[in-house]
Parts: sequence; structure tokens; C-alpha cells
Amino acid sequence: MELKLFTPGPTPLPLDVREALSKPIIHHRSEDFQTLLKSIRPSLRKAFGTSQEVMLLSSSGTGGMEAAVVSILRKSDRVLVIDAGKFGERFSKLTQTFGIKTDVLRIDWGKSLDLNDLKQHLTSEHTALLLQHSETSTGALHPLEEICKWVKREFPACLILVDGITSIGAMPFLMDEWGVDAAITGSQKAFMCPPGLAMVSLSARALERLDNRDLPGFYFDLKREWIAIQKNTTAFTPAINIIQGLAAALQLMEKEGFAQVYTRHRRLSEGVRAACPHLSLKLAAETPGVACTSAFFPTSIDGKAFLKKVKNETGYHFAGAQEQWEGKVIRIAHLGAYSADDLRAALIVLANALSTAGIAVNSLKALEAFDRAYGAP
Repeated sequence: MELKLFTPGPTPLPLDVREALSKPIIHHRSEDFQTLLKSIRPSLRKAFGTSQEVMLLSSSGTGGMEAAVVSILRKSDRVLVIDAGKFGERFSKLTQTFGIKTDVLRIDWGKSLDLNDLKQHLTSEHTALLLQHSETSTGALHPLEEICKWVKREFPACLILVDGITSIGAMPFLMDEWGVDAAITGSQKAFMCPPGLAMVSLSARALERLDNRDLPGFYFDLKREWIAIQKNTTAFTPAINIIQGLAAALQLMEKEGFAQVYTRHRRLSEGVRAACPHLSLKLAAETPGVACTSAFFPTSIDGKAFLKKVKNETGYHFAGAQEQWEGKVIRIAHLGAYSADDLRAALIVLANALSTAGIAVNSLKALEAFDRAYGAP
């Protein structure tokens, strides 16, 4: 039975990416590798919406978050972290681990940051604001453009560090225009590759802070990577085969067109959300992003056991949630290489499984709602 991933990372690997991953490995200090890295730099800048370099680290997205923290923040800094889920919490754990004075603005899971709340908590004492664009653990989307615009106007010295791990490559992300100072993503999300690469880009003023850093770190030193990427190389041995896969993924995205990629993600997310009520699934994120749809199971369902049963019997692997949402919420991914037919099939699988579990569903209405919301090309 073939496993079909509908998780918000890792996401399915297109055939072109799988073929690129299986190519013979090349040496990372060769002209071949320099040519490879040079070929992907323009597309990465396009995905980030920046004229700055995008640096590659052989790590998960969390490694990119840590690299941004230790490379551009200082021991004397005071920061405000937006905690609206597991990954907002991770940002605060990172800053606190390195002894940075950290204030946390906690938001109920499923909710997005309200600018009025930010206005009451961000002060001139804060060197940086750290937040997610898309909070993967809940499916909620923060109004990043609006946030950046206000911060730049009211506190222009405040740095803005953004986890864009499930937004960059899936929806418009305009790092330069919005004024983001550090943007981070990972290979296993919209970029349709295996886990193992973090991608980080820094603004000009963030780059200035790479000198005279005082936080500990050796591998996660973005000054080394910034110097290296301009020479079409990396500071340390990279995940060569994943970079080969990333080159293939970027070619697919360029062929489809980034605007069309973003539109496809938006339409798929709208379609799935429209279908959920007909499956007795209550939407969990008030302002959802395009990476995944989070929804509450009916209270009679043990979500953890249900998802395990679905995976074992059908091969369809949907994500659950963590902590207070564990066993209560399903996350249906539409991030990366998904088509409308993929999501229709997933909805049918869910409808059948929920019906078998005694839940009232209307699969026909769910599919009709999906098609209406997804709309014509």
C-alpha cells in the first residue's frame, strides 16, 4: 500500500524531484556544485521576495531559526515573541536558551495576532519582534504585512524575524517590501523536497549585525554562510542531493509560475475549508493560511486513534495536533505538490472513515462545496 502524505511537512515529492535526488552525488568543492548553487539563487530570491542572498543550512527549519537568533541578536537585547502555537513557543525557547531577555505575547491557539494587542506589548525597549507568518501547528495566519508596516512606522529600529516555514513558496512573501529582517523556511514544505535544508535571508541592516556577535555558535554562523553563498558555495559540507532536488523543485515552480503556485495553494485551501462542515469537521483557525486546514473532530472521535486507523487502512496520512489539541484536531495539508484531484480523493477517504466511525457526513455535498470554492482555473 502506497503511503500518501497529507501532512504540512514533509510533503510529497514530485517525480522530477525524486529523480534529481537520485542523481550521482557531486563534490561540494567542485565547479559542478558551484554551478548548481548559482542556478538556484535567482529563484530562491524570487520566492523570498528579496534582492538579498538566500543562505542554505543543512538542518531543519529550526536550525534556520536558531541561526537567525544567534547571528543577529545580542545578549543585551530584549525581544518580543508572538506565541500562538508550538512554533511561536519554539522561538521563545530559543531566545531564552541563549539568555536573551524575552517577553512573550501569548495568543489562544487558532487565533491570529491582533494588531491592537501588539500595540499594547511592543515597546521602544524591544530590539526585535519574532513571529511566525503561518503558524503550522494551528493553521493560523498572522497579518504579517500589516504588522510590519506598523512596526516600521512606530518602532523603525525594531528588527523583525519571521518564521516563514509554511508560507514562503506557498503564498506571496515580500521580504524587502514589507521590511522583514530575517526570513526562514525549510525544504520539506512548499519546496517539495525531503527535510534537511533550512533557507535564511537577511536584510541589509540585519547583515550589519553579523559582525561582533556575542552569542555562542559555530555552525549556525550566518556571516560565514553569507560570505560563502556569494561564491556559490557553502561554509560547511551541505546536503548535496537535497540541493539537487531543490533545483528541480524550483524549476517546477518557475514553469508553473510563482503567481500560479500561490493561486493554486489558495484555491485548494478554500476548497478544503468549504468541504469540512459537510464532514462534521469544525474549522479551528479563525484566519487560516494556505499550508493546511485545521479542524476539530466531533467530540465522540478519538482523533489520534482515528488518524492511525485511516493511515493503516488506506495509506492516507493526515496530521494530528499537539498538546491541548492532541486527539481533537486534524490538519489536512495542501502545501506543495498537490492538485485538486489529490484533495478530492483525500476528502472521500476522510468522509468514508468518519461515516464508518458513526459520524454524519455528506460526501457529495463536501465535494460540491470543494469544487465551488476551488473554482474554475
